[in-house]
Amino acid sequence: MTQQGQIKGLNRRKFLKVGGVSTLALTLGTTDLFSLDSSEVFAEETGKIGKGKGVGANAIVVGHRGSPLLAPEETLASYKKAMEEKVEVLEGDVQLTKDGEMILLHDDTLIRTTNVKEIFPDRSPWRPGDLTLAEIKQLNAGSWFDSRFAGEKIPTVQEVLALLDKNTGVTFELKSPQNSPGVATKLAQALVDAGLADGGTLHSGAYRMMVHSRDEAALKEFHQVAPNVQLLFLTGGDMLADSELDRLASWTVGVFSHPRKTSKSDIERAHARGLKVYCDPVDSPEQIEMALCQGYDYLVTNQPTTALRVRSQKDINLRKSGVVIDHVFPNPSGDDIQPETGEHVTLRNITDETINVSNHYLRDQASSLLRIGDGVEIEPGSLLRVYPGPGTNRPGHYYNGLAAGFLNNTNGDTLTYYSEDHTIQDIFSYIVP
Repeated sequence: MTQQGQIKGLNRRKFLKVGGVSTLALTLGTTDLFSLDSSEVFAEETGKIGKGKGVGANAIVVGHRGSPLLAPEETLASYKKAMEEKVEVLEGDVQLTKDGEMILLHDDTLIRTTNVKEIFPDRSPWRPGDLTLAEIKQLNAGSWFDSRFAGEKIPTVQEVLALLDKNTGVTFELKSPQNSPGVATKLAQALVDAGLADGGTLHSGAYRMMVHSRDEAALKEFHQVAPNVQLLFLTGGDMLADSELDRLASWTVGVFSHPRKTSKSDIERAHARGLKVYCDPVDSPEQIEMALCQGYDYLVTNQPTTALRVRSQKDINLRKSGVVIDHVFPNPSGDDIQPETGEHVTLRNITDETINVSNHYLRDQASSLLRIGDGVEIEPGSLLRVYPGPGTNRPGHYYNGLAAGFLNNTNGDTLTYYSEDHTIQDIFSYIVP
């Protein structure tokens, strides 16, 4: 459904470039923007990223769930990939199994990232606390992402800790602790036993070990056993009010926000109280640069290599195939996946030669998949619209025939475009006003 005030056909002249960052020009009183009535949203192309004056040059890069756009999230494959990419900190979510073992899993159920419904069809609702560790180790946690990762397992906390080297830290989230009673105490004791609870820092400046949660009681329970480990309150989005920052500064080291929701002065408010600021996941070069320019201390990302290259002011070396994400259309009038004319992502051939994009694909930040089938080409300088929903494939249009939408038509998202050999070709963030 079209929302009043959405932007249609927004061309690149509607973007301002402020401090090297692409920003949507939404100025109060600019009625020509707000009078438009649909949702075609563009992001500006960038060549070299990172033309700032060194602000954010020391920001720590955190691999959110590992490297989840190159390997299945929160598996050893994902964490190993992130370490190959040289992230300074790994991130993951800790929950308890039925027999009290600590595993890494983001969702409240095992459905999205494993074959649990196939292996244990009678164990609904398939929460991790409903199965023992031995049962969970029977699950395939890789094939949902790609057949190359068939047989990948859900790891334990101990298995992730065993991966660490002297240059890599971890921040663990106490995920939904109400579903895992005692998880805070168990994690704290495990870190104490592993000699990782001293509150130390790495050569990069990163804390060796951090724990974050949306649950203050769980964080305080953890602190009773491991008082030297740095704690973070998982807020996110807008920066908190001064009074709340004052309260948190008395017992935590940091808060989370998103650079789309903050300004440099917001980050300075937190810094003035001795708090570090961690960004909600940022993946595109533009949003990573926003976080750096605002002065965020930790860059949490699903794209470690991109974040590291932007931080070091290097070219991001994408677009090797000659195809980029030109724009998205996340919110059509009517049903998002209506036949022929539903939501879609538009790719553009930026060369003067026809390019075969057979078996290329896109993922969103949650690793949802949008495919392009065999025999699909984009003519020179031309567009290909890739639809999640049904329709008739024809030149310039490819339909996946899915029953659910792919694009976020409420807040926006970041999309990653891959070639057939799983090489990242472009990264594109969009904001739905």
